[in-house]
Amino acid sequence: MIEKAQGACRVLQVSDTHLCATPSAPTAEAPVDQRWQAAQARLMDWAGSADAIVHTGDVSDDGSAAACQRVAEGLRALNLPGQILPGNHDEPAALLKTFAPGDPLSLARVLDLGAWQVIGLDSRKPGAVSGHLCEAELSALDAALADAGDAWILLAVHHPPVSVNCAWLDAIGLNNGQALLDRLEANPRIAGVISGHVHHAFETMYAGRPVLTAPAMSVQFLAGSDEFAIASGPPAFRWLDLCPDGTIQTGIEEID
Repeated sequence: MIEKAQGACRVLQVSDTHLCATPSAPTAEAPVDQRWQAAQARLMDWAGSADAIVHTGDVSDDGSAAACQRVAEGLRALNLPGQILPGNHDEPAALLKTFAPGDPLSLARVLDLGAWQVIGLDSRKPGAVSGHLCEAELSALDAALADAGDAWILLAVHHPPVSVNCAWLDAIGLNNGQALLDRLEANPRIAGVISGHVHHAFETMYAGRPVLTAPAMSVQFLAGSDEFAIASGPPAFRWLDLCPDGTIQTGIEEID
């Protein structure tokens, strides 16, 4: 485990667990429940140094409440507050039933960490694999930014707002990502953006700030591939140290 940066808030980002209602059911031929169980032990090792956890979507593969519940059990064992974002595979009713308002782990728009806030966005587009931020969601973002005061902001969304250099994944990304990037450029308190969906780690900069994706807890996609391709990597998560000066230190932790 990496020593936490001095004065930082540490956030653990997990993404794309893709569990099914039946625990033995694979996703993309991967034993996703076994991978999630293995990841929980490593997450527990990190939990003592962490301040919060964020799941950036596709909690389930089939939208089932049973799958959401098994993910919730693993996350709650960490005894950390956290934020759950919906992905294109998730059913909102199942997520809301599992991560109810007022729970330490919830779908709340804002995860308040004192000097930092994580503002979550719902990028689901009904009936589509790609993402879209509707006008209501963008208005809610603007309201949350206005209420944030002097806090540093980390934006969290399932679909990445930038190209990840994979043609097939870029085609199913956030189709109005520029709306999010425009707000990033205009607001100096927004320190970065995290997302899931692409099933591998990707890092780039926009307006001098990091835009990051997390690897999947389920199965990894091959980075740089123009066509759908599975990679052989293990489940993994991203850690982020949110520093008092608004900078972010980050890395990837792979699970054997």
